[in-house]
Amino acid sequence: MHLSAYVGILMLMIIFLSCMIKFQSYKIMMMSLLFIVIGYLIYPKMSLHDMESFNLSKENKVYTHTIQFGDKVLIDGDLFQANGEINGLTYKVFYTLKNEQEKMTLLKAMPFMKNCRITYNRTDILPNTNDLKFNYNEYLIQHEIAGVLKVKAFSIESCKKRSLNIIEEAQLYREVLIQKLKTLDVKNIDDIIALTLGETRYLSPERIEQLKKLGIYHLYAVSGSHVALVNVFLFRLLLRMNVKYHHSELIIFILLPLYAILTGLSPSVLRAVGVVMVYMVIKRVVNIDSLQILSITFILFVLFNPYVIFDIGFQLSYIISSFIILSIPLIKTFSMTRKTFTINMISQLSSFIILIFHFNTFQWLGFISNFIFIPLFELIIFPLVMLFLMLFIILGKVPMLLSHIIEFVFGKTLELIEALNKIPIHDLVISNLHAIFYFLILVAIIVIVVSILKLQYIKAITLFSILMLMLSIKHNHDALILEFLDIGQGDAMIAYHQDVNSVVMIDTGGKDQHHKEKWRIRNKELNYTDSVLVPDLYEKGYNQIDYLIISHPHADHMGELVNLSKKVKIKNLIINKKTWDSHALKLILNEVAHSNTHIIDSTHIKKFKIGATVYQLYNQDSENHADKNDTSIVTEIRAYNKKILTAGDATERIENHILNDLTSNYDLLKVGHHGSLTSTSYNFIYKVKPKLCVISSGRHNRYKLPHPKIVQKLENNQCKVFNTQDYGVIKVTIDKEDMNITSGLSEYNKKAYKNH
Repeated sequence: MHLSAYVGILMLMIIFLSCMIKFQSYKIMMMSLLFIVIGYLIYPKMSLHDMESFNLSKENKVYTHTIQFGDKVLIDGDLFQANGEINGLTYKVFYTLKNEQEKMTLLKAMPFMKNCRITYNRTDILPNTNDLKFNYNEYLIQHEIAGVLKVKAFSIESCKKRSLNIIEEAQLYREVLIQKLKTLDVKNIDDIIALTLGETRYLSPERIEQLKKLGIYHLYAVSGSHVALVNVFLFRLLLRMNVKYHHSELIIFILLPLYAILTGLSPSVLRAVGVVMVYMVIKRVVNIDSLQILSITFILFVLFNPYVIFDIGFQLSYIISSFIILSIPLIKTFSMTRKTFTINMISQLSSFIILIFHFNTFQWLGFISNFIFIPLFELIIFPLVMLFLMLFIILGKVPMLLSHIIEFVFGKTLELIEALNKIPIHDLVISNLHAIFYFLILVAIIVIVVSILKLQYIKAITLFSILMLMLSIKHNHDALILEFLDIGQGDAMIAYHQDVNSVVMIDTGGKDQHHKEKWRIRNKELNYTDSVLVPDLYEKGYNQIDYLIISHPHADHMGELVNLSKKVKIKNLIINKKTWDSHALKLILNEVAHSNTHIIDSTHIKKFKIGATVYQLYNQDSENHADKNDTSIVTEIRAYNKKILTAGDATERIENHILNDLTSNYDLLKVGHHGSLTSTSYNFIYKVKPKLCVISSGRHNRYKLPHPKIVQKLENNQCKVFNTQDYGVIKVTIDKEDMNITSGLSEYNKKAYKNH
């Protein structure tokens, strides 16, 4: 009801009808209504406050406190990061290491479960200024993290041991165990650690990317299925050892919480352990079925922490479990092969609605590969690595034969993963939908699952094909949407041509790639491709860019080019080739060319047309000046009788060079060089006469841009200025009737108003 009144009413009607048909009891109906009302009342609302600007003043106040570090401590390159408590509140802590010696000192004495003295600044966490789904601020709230601290000074000598409770002792043992495993001379030990102890921080970015592309990363995150396998294995082992049935249950009841701690107290494991333990307790009091047990644990988890309903793992666990439990009466009559196939199919279909809602993609390759890897991991690999772990814990070593078997099995599995990753199958990207459509998709999935259970495979395939076809169809609208993205101190604009469903992009944004010493290089570097560019494309329903224009080869305009080319298809790349003359830039072009991108030299193209929109390029044949800003391609966009001019980093020299070619009275100007004094001359402004001006610049940037004189100059010439520092993403919608402008700030304030 909080998200959509219509969907809420439909769900209520279904619940009441189900209760009447199955139970024919008004008492159960009233009980169901009571839980719905309780759920409505405790539904967590984010505390959102109206904001006048995203450009918050930077707090320079320095604090010094003792922090209690837990087991979440990691060093990646030159970055130390951890979770810790100060005065009973949990914070995320980040510290940039000053030198290699400091890194080595910390690695030798990691402050697990220690109290340390730190000096720090508090960091304000903004909402998603690009109006995208993922909001880091809300993520912290949901995980009960009070904020982010940027450490200014921290010495390992200040760290002292503290008295630990039994849970902390077990967590510390887990970390010691991981470090001991890391010393073993066993291939793919990082994979073994991930599968047995749920610790994925040591996996290489390449491995993680391979697993995600195949849709099997979930197999590396210890989950409910792993708990079920451990439970069955231990129970059968204890019975074979002639331990009495009720004693075996008691031993498992004690061991499962310890296993949850060993796997890092991951939410999925906690849920699975909770279900087993609740079942063991309740079945001694009353006879209830699996679905009721699942419902009870769901209610208990939500009452304990209402924010858990936002956790993707929580959503997946309960929707998949519900589908499988409801299907058991029919599945249990199947043969073992058909049973395995059906459970796998139901698991993937039931998770479909959650995955497209959060990630906007359906992985065809993952859908196929899971039929191979789920049985392989659950029946062969997981039992082997669990045996490996148990022997290491008990004996302190592992028999050579078992190590060789695991190395062989993993070697062949990884070869298969690498081979499948090379198959050129693109994901289906599904745009954000209205809540009612997600409900209809859920209904369609239920019908497909029922058809599978009734062995009506042709009907199921037909319905699934129709659903995929409907989701892949994009409807045309006579409109152009321009988005000037908030990507820090850089430029990136995406144009969505809804009349022909094509995408044009000007610049990618990026950060200066200073040469780093080897010890400083991080495995997981944050980048705008993953946090802004790809999510924006996916949420609009696109997985390719028809034309990408790079104005000039500076990192803040093209730094994300390689990353972006690996994630989405770039059909055509327009650059001034002679300005990409350095060895490093030529390597970048070679890497982009490997993704079958057609590289167009801008000297050979002055204009091109996309639907009703014409792109005119100026200074596209510039000589290779020493100052690459002087080589900036200036782009004019004409659509539905509106004119937009994007200036890149064009200097006053280039503005004067192209001045006679430009018209006047532009509806919007993307201001040159982030509002620097080197651009936007009086002659240029007088000729262009823009009504709206967009400046892309980073908050608290070291250049202190935009310069106040430039902003004043634009305002004095009756141009309304929109700065991404203040407004976040600037969205301009152009159609036959009008041109409307919205921003990340205005969209955020709408959400804040609804939450009041």
